Amino acid sequence: MKRMFEEVLDKDEEVIKVFEPNKTKLYFASFFIYFVSVIWMFGVAVAGIVSETTNYLPYLLLAVSIFAAITITVFIFVRIYYNNLFYAYTNKRIIIRKGILGVDYKALDMKTIGAVNVYVSPLDKLLKRNTGTIMFGSMSSPIQSYNGSAGAAYKFTHIVDPYSTYREIKSKIDEFK
Repeated sequence: MKRMFEEVLDKDEEVIKVFEPNKTKLYFASFFIYFVSVIWMFGVAVAGIVSETTNYLPYLLLAVSIFAAITITVFIFVRIYYNNLFYAYTNKRIIIRKGILGVDYKALDMKTIGAVNVYVSPLDKLLKRNTGTIMFGSMSSPIQSYNGSAGAAYKFTHIVDPYSTYREIKSKIDEFK
């Protein structure tokens, strides 16, 4: 897995460890958000169709077909996203590798990281997969809090055992201080 990051490494940089997200948590989180929003829209559309016409069966079948097609498309995109999603930390920086239509990399130098937070969501606790999110902040990309949770431009999501991973990466960050 370390070879996935070779094209973005500096000459004297080496990957210390690579992480991949928990598959069950990633799929469940993606589909949970999708199903809640689509079922709400589906319910509104069906209620409008039923109230407007007495022959609503063709419209209902069309709506179900569209729902099935969108669900299959979302599944394919989530699968591609999962296959391209990896996190790593090196002796110089953290790197996020992700993408759907192509592979993109985001990196944050260890010496600029000023804050590291661990967030275990209610969904993490509900699934009992020992997963969470590790967020990294710097002066140019701070961690922002909203509604009891937090967001960051640089984060390792759906990570197994986030607290030990946090301690591991934090000790490397502290070497730069």
